[in-house]
Amino acid sequence: MQDTQRNEIRPCESGKAKKVRGTNRCKKVAGLKVGEKLSVTFYHNRVVGKNHVSFTRHLGILVRNRNMCPLRVHSWADIEEYKLQHMWKAVTDKFDSDDINDQRDHVLKYMRKLWNNWRGSLHKNIKSKSFRDALKDVPNGVDTSDWEWLVKEHFLLEKFKEKSARNSVNRSKLSMPYRTGSKPIREIIYELGGKDGNPPDVAIIFFETRKKDRRLIEPESNEKYIKYLKSEEPILEENLEQVEVQEVYILLGMV
Repeated sequence: MQDTQRNEIRPCESGKAKKVRGTNRCKKVAGLKVGEKLSVTFYHNRVVGKNHVSFTRHLGILVRNRNMCPLRVHSWADIEEYKLQHMWKAVTDKFDSDDINDQRDHVLKYMRKLWNNWRGSLHKNIKSKSFRDALKDVPNGVDTSDWEWLVKEHFLLEKFKEKSARNSVNRSKLSMPYRTGSKPIREIIYELGGKDGNPPDVAIIFFETRKKDRRLIEPESNEKYIKYLKSEEPILEENLEQVEVQEVYILLGMV
């Protein structure tokens, strides 16, 4: 295994925030003693509140670890069950909650999303490059043989190219950008009343996730906000499980 792979998957110390996002680091998890775990709270099947950042970073490290999560598969569905169980154990070795045993499928589903996002970023970095240059441009933390397989056997497939093109078109239609950085929408809902059983309505969520300097910038955003102010449509409890960035776009009729 290359040195870059080891550098990618080891938990490291965190420093001051930088403008450019670097390697995923998680000092809090790395500093745990044997048998010690961080307590987390699940809100509609996703971790929120204290330690949610450490939890997400830990999952991100796991899905990039080739010894834990394979890269030479076409989709998450191709990953064998024993490997999924290995990943789940790596989660429960570091984190705990009152209902942790009920959250396995939901956590693995979120890990699938992180894994797909990562692979998508790998593809984005080589889309405009020639085949030869793409093979040479091995990302940090990725084994050379794994990268060669991913480029030759996955990124170059017509089925993958067609799906990638469709996704690009869909993203281009999103005219009202999400402006809270990496903070999950579910965390915002939790902070704005969800933790007390009183989640905010759609208008509040829309404003809080699209505002810039306490106001909405895009004309489309203002129009949509006024519409939801008038309707006062609530976020129903049964819909909260679906509340993530892309799903809120759909909820608000933005795609």
